[in-house]
Amino acid sequence: MTISIKKMSAVGSGNTIRIDIAIESGEYSEQISFRILSSQYALLKPTKGEISRELYEELEESSRICDAYLKAMNILSFGSNTAHTLTLKLRRRGFDAEIAEKAVKMIRDKGYLSEEDDLRRDIEHCIGKRWGSRRILAHLRSRGYDDETLCLADDELERVDFGEMCLELLENRIDEIPSDPKERQKVVAFLSRYGYTMSEIRYALSNFEE
Repeated sequence: MTISIKKMSAVGSGNTIRIDIAIESGEYSEQISFRILSSQYALLKPTKGEISRELYEELEESSRICDAYLKAMNILSFGSNTAHTLTLKLRRRGFDAEIAEKAVKMIRDKGYLSEEDDLRRDIEHCIGKRWGSRRILAHLRSRGYDDETLCLADDELERVDFGEMCLELLENRIDEIPSDPKERQKVVAFLSRYGYTMSEIRYALSNFEE
């Protein structure tokens, strides 16, 4: 069996390369086309003519990574994603885990996926909703940020006065603190669901009453 590259041509703006391959064995012949990224082309350096089985398999995998890469870039055009969520979305679209992870790593290495910037925007969005630190951290974990990036969240949240923010939320929601213990407990439970600690809630209740 011989495997040969018959033609190579840039596609669109030149970011991808189409490689036309012929596989021949006796009377059997098959024509296959792969699409790979220009960066993959520069790394593999394929040339026209007969190629090895190993290079063919590398081109085949590169083509799958290219498809996943282009799909991931399309997903990112609709909004920010963490590496974790982007990988999951690719897998839901039929890419296997290894290909999805390699495509996302490539995007991250090229600087198109900045989890630190996305994390800061997520935190600002949560603060705009007046969420407490516990709810913010739970939200960030659900978004799939890794432990290293979450360490940055701790630094960002330390700059926020959550006691004052809890007080602002309380002042916007009620006119007075209920005197009935059961009703007062409902207020505490509400603030707790927003992610505030008991010390922050006590601060808000105390300063509201003053």
